[in-house]
Amino acid sequence: MIPKDKLQHLAMGVGSAAVLAAIHFLPIGWAVAVGGIVFGVFYEFQQWYRKEGQPDVWDAIATALPGVVAGVAFELMK
Repeated sequence: MIPKDKLQHLAMGVGSAAVLAAIHFLPIGWAVAVGGIVFGVFYEFQQWYRKEGQPDVWDAIATALPGVVAGVAFELMK
């Protein structure tokens, strides 16, 4: 069995890789939006996995929303 700590690091690595891939392949506005969504979802996953707090869809949305708003703003300013 893989230790819990190592799984957490692996999950954060996957999230970081997803954001870096978005930065590479997408326009910056979309990359920022995708990054916000990925980190919102991964933060809630971490809360669930660690049994800390109460994971919630609205918390994920609240974490992702600033990135999505900034991403849309970047795209609109082009």
